[in-house]
Amino acid sequence: MTTFALTVVSSVLVAGLLLVLAGVGIKRRRSTTSTDETREGGFSPPSPQLPLFDTEDVDDARAIDPRILLPVIADQANPDRLFDLACSIKHRYGDEPIHLFTVRSDTRDDPNGDTAADEIAAFHDELAEVGRDRTTAVQTGTSRDDDVAESIVRMARETDADLLVMGWDGTRPVLDASDGRTIDRVLSRTPLPVYLARIGDPLSAIDRLHVVVPRQTDHHEGFYEAIYNVKQLADVLDAGISVSVFEQNVQQYRTLFDLVKIDIPAEFASVASWRDLQSSLETETEPEELIVTLAVREGEIGWDDELRTVPDRFADAPARSLALFFLREDEPDHDDRFLRTE
Repeated sequence: MTTFALTVVSSVLVAGLLLVLAGVGIKRRRSTTSTDETREGGFSPPSPQLPLFDTEDVDDARAIDPRILLPVIADQANPDRLFDLACSIKHRYGDEPIHLFTVRSDTRDDPNGDTAADEIAAFHDELAEVGRDRTTAVQTGTSRDDDVAESIVRMARETDADLLVMGWDGTRPVLDASDGRTIDRVLSRTPLPVYLARIGDPLSAIDRLHVVVPRQTDHHEGFYEAIYNVKQLADVLDAGISVSVFEQNVQQYRTLFDLVKIDIPAEFASVASWRDLQSSLETETEPEELIVTLAVREGEIGWDDELRTVPDRFADAPARSLALFFLREDEPDHDDRFLRTE
């Protein structure tokens, strides 16, 4: 083979290798150092979507149509709104069921045990009717167990759940080890994403999602899944998205946001501190908004002690709906399924 031919072949091989490496770099990159081209402190215009190189084929059906476990109690405030939230997070063409699950304390010595069971069944039927209106499959279950948290975690395993949606009063901090509440104990016992929500208005009235992304959360293995679910929710509600980040370079978050499937435009703003964020939410949000804060468990990448202060920080914000989306742990490969492949 001539020297010229060898040079051509070598050039082609090198070019091909560089393209492959570039595709992987775009796909997995969690941060950039590019110059911020937006107005600091204000919302920036949405960016165009970014194509990606083809990635390895994966079975992503479960990723985009999650099996959702919804633990509920009969006297829970607005359970229909929480159920509507679970329906909206599901893939709009999916057929995986939502599992409604109620835990009863041990009632062996309770003379009203049968009455309670009938009330729970009627309660499940009422929410299942909402599911039929939303063309969402529903399965129901009841457990007798004094350890409510352990029963919920066990049911998540038995139903092979991908995601838990739980009610939250939005007034007390989570991850308080001294409290011993069900929410805290569930979070400590499962690596699954757990979405805690207080929905103050019918979900159809929510016209904007305000997403808070703490520092380094984009390095967490559950980041892309959470962004996908935010986009899915906004798409179903026909709501806008505003994103607050604790970095001056909001462009890197716009890029990461656009890597995730579902074409939803978003506005981005940089905040210098949680105090500045608090002030911004108090003056710039509306009652019909849902504030969603991405959260991680203590000790994980992206953990911030300020996450404990969310209820107090956001208490005076006009928005009547509040959520903490705790990200999935320990499954980095799962997160790749929410990225664009073309």
